[in-house]
Amino acid sequence: MNSRFEINKRKEYQEGLLAAFNVSLPDDFRSDLEELMADKEVSAATKETLRLWREIAAPFSNTLSYIVNNRFILEALPEIIDDDSCDHVTMLAEDVFDLLQRLNKSTAKAFITTVKGKTGCVESLYAALLEGDKKAFVHLLSDHQSDAKPLIRLCRCCWDDVRLGTTIKEDELDPFLEYMSDIPCEDDDDQALNQAVRQVRPSWRRLQESDDADFDRDFEQYFRDCRKFYEAHFRMCVHFYQDNRADFKADEQKLFDSILEQPDAQLLLKESVPCILSDADPDETKPFTLPRDFFEWPHASMMPVEHLYIKKEVVQRGASTFVELINYLAESGYIEDHPAVKALFAYRLTGRCRPEGTLPPITWRGKNGKSYELIFLIRYLSERGDYKKMRRFFQGPEWVKDRDSSYATSADSKFKQRIEELFPEVFEGKK
Repeated sequence: MNSRFEINKRKEYQEGLLAAFNVSLPDDFRSDLEELMADKEVSAATKETLRLWREIAAPFSNTLSYIVNNRFILEALPEIIDDDSCDHVTMLAEDVFDLLQRLNKSTAKAFITTVKGKTGCVESLYAALLEGDKKAFVHLLSDHQSDAKPLIRLCRCCWDDVRLGTTIKEDELDPFLEYMSDIPCEDDDDQALNQAVRQVRPSWRRLQESDDADFDRDFEQYFRDCRKFYEAHFRMCVHFYQDNRADFKADEQKLFDSILEQPDAQLLLKESVPCILSDADPDETKPFTLPRDFFEWPHASMMPVEHLYIKKEVVQRGASTFVELINYLAESGYIEDHPAVKALFAYRLTGRCRPEGTLPPITWRGKNGKSYELIFLIRYLSERGDYKKMRRFFQGPEWVKDRDSSYATSADSKFKQRIEELFPEVFEGKK
């Protein structure tokens, strides 16, 4: 390994992390913001909305997007590029270029390296990106001899950052809001954000009317609606951070916590009531099922930190066999025999059908209190045995100290036999 390269990459990451936290804005956008804050005719409520965005919501969401794009996705890169479940969703080469421009250079290079094409294609793409030559980049990526599907899969997982919002032109904002309002709602946070977007859109449209006689009133209403949007988006980001806190490094946690400790941040969160799995789930008496086309669904969260990636051999066996596995685990006492727990287990292993609200750890009851059976599942059914995620998604068993995969052979013999019966293709050649 090139130590100099690693040092430079870490330096780039740390510098980018602080830049994301400090929210460096384009000169013209910053000038407009300062002008509004200094305008005596702009109400105190509107100025307060702008201040909360600049000091609380924007730094938090921008830092989160930076970490997701430049660390989390890279850590899950092998699984993401092998996942073909979303290949029906395409992305324009121009949009790929714009997104890569917002990433760290080392991240962008890792993304581009996944492109399969003729000799020199990757090097030419990266050179065009560094030179800011969008025309050459688009031409190279659009070459019929190049396979850009892995690159597009990675780009589709990336989160928007503050820079996107500052570069959207006036005539592009309405289509952008329309696109956001059509995004499927997977949980309470999604629904709150969707509702806020639907309120902002008509407010923005009224401001664009050339003969608006009530411009001042509509201007204030627009920022009242914007505040609801900022609050909803901030709560969504905070819940994601809280759910996945263990995956953030100490210096990253310090940045987030410095915002959450502020009274203004607590004010934005005061109306937030997290939803957790309840013992009073009304579906408790119903048999657990999954949609027949479960494995054809895209990943609900598009966020690899929340779930594992299941092997293709498991996917090929279909949803009914996967349900058999989950019911077997529940009937044998490994997990609680409750529809909500089973649904959460399905999501943690596949990333599909995300339950609403926060995601608590699943209690695993292994034989003699050990984790061997769970290790067996993670080793053989997931694409990459990620035992760090295993320890975060589950609680209860006695964890082994190291070399987790080697303990899979110690799993209960009847358990191993049943898993091999359900997914024989996974174990072919492993005897």
